[in-house]
Amino acid sequence: MTRFLPIGPAGEVPVSASGAPLFFPTPPHPDPVHTVTVTADLTAVGVDREAVASLAEAVDGRLVDARVFGRDRLVSRAVALLRNRGMVSFDPVDGTPVTFTADGVVAVGGQGRRIFPRVDPAVIGLVELLGEERILLARNARRGGYFSLIAGYVDPGENLEEAFIREVREETARRISGVTYWGSQPWAVSGALMVGFTAVTEDEHPVGETDGELVEIRWVSRAELGDLPLARPGSIAHAMITEWRNAR
Repeated sequence: MTRFLPIGPAGEVPVSASGAPLFFPTPPHPDPVHTVTVTADLTAVGVDREAVASLAEAVDGRLVDARVFGRDRLVSRAVALLRNRGMVSFDPVDGTPVTFTADGVVAVGGQGRRIFPRVDPAVIGLVELLGEERILLARNARRGGYFSLIAGYVDPGENLEEAFIREVREETARRISGVTYWGSQPWAVSGALMVGFTAVTEDEHPVGETDGELVEIRWVSRAELGDLPLARPGSIAHAMITEWRNAR
């Protein structure tokens, strides 16, 4: 039996009082903005914010940011597919309007070219000061309310490890080594795939200029983590920081 998951225009997910996503046995809105097939038994329905808020309020629930479900495969896929559905209107090669396949996932241009949902690779990682049991955390200039790990998008022609080394050097002016794959996570709200790494550095202090993307950079011990606002649960950054804090 097919279930339906309504999602707002900015990725707002309606949840119950307990925080579980709200699934409906029938289409929850008569006039959806977009509809996409997530799995054989799950359809995501894009609706306006007022409508998705009403659906949550009807069961004493609320709306939450999709980032809370960053490690939930089904919700992440639903948000990502609806985001793509709303962004792709024309074939980037010839400019013709697109139509979508019956599942709402693949766009087809005027010449029949198939346009699949785009995923942008990004790197993120936990950098530890060699021999000191402190990690490098920072506040981003655009999202300055919390501390997180160093991250950035992969440039054309780079492999993932090179991208992480470059991002750490550009943003913090530290040189890293021992780059090791940790894990990955889709980040549906921006269409990214976050690839996590760990690394070490001997550079306690910057060895050059930074690009200014970070407004505060600091070394943090396990004991100090509890006093800082950190990346939210559901994010790969939160998972990596938590794993490091609990490893002794």
